[in-house]
Amino acid sequence: MGAGVTLAVLGAILTFAVRADPPGINLHIVGVILMIASGIMIYHASRGRRHERVITRVREPADPSQPKQTVRETIEDRDID
Repeated sequence: MGAGVTLAVLGAILTFAVRADPPGINLHIVGVILMIASGIMIYHASRGRRHERVITRVREPADPSQPKQTVRETIEDRDID
């Protein structure tokens, strides 16, 4: 995710702060492209770090005359950087 933030900062600098106009390249357009690419990178980085686990347990009661209980749990983990 750090690379996405770095690209966003570089794109913003090129778009809003640089006043140079070199021949053959439009720095404002390059900056906008970098900001869009960084937004996509940040979105994919945060989206790819979710994990879901489904756990099924069978609980047997202390009294054998009681029926067994099946418990299903869904656990969602998120990695935090």
